[in-house]
Amino acid sequence: DSLLQELVSEFGNTMKLVHKSLERDGAGSIVLVPEETEDMWHAFNLIQEGDAVRASTIRKVTTESNTGSRTSDRVRTILTVQVETIDFDTQACMLRLKGRNIEENQYVKMGAYHTIDLELNRKFTLQK
Repeated sequence: DSLLQELVSEFGNTMKLVHKSLERDGAGSIVLVPEETEDMWHAFNLIQEGDAVRASTIRKVTTESNTGSRTSDRVRTILTVQVETIDFDTQACMLRLKGRNIEENQYVKMGAYHTIDLELNRKFTLQK
């Protein structure tokens, strides 16, 4: 069995499994929704450096007008980062995943660093 299949069977019992797409070579992706505090601990043990995680996040975006004045707004967007560091904030019950953006969108360039906060009841996609 592949690592992802093992993870699905192990954690699928606790965390809400929304979707799974597994390849024969063990690669693939799963969409999960952590619903309880314990699910965040499972997610922490599930996600490894080098994995890709896609989730909704807030990004501060600075725009410059024609006159040269700058304004910055906080924008909700969906990003996919290749995980480099994983921190578990037990007080806030959230995971902080820092990595480089690997899918360009209108707010974030390819390769730009971003930290995604995984929170309870907010789905995320894990690609192995």
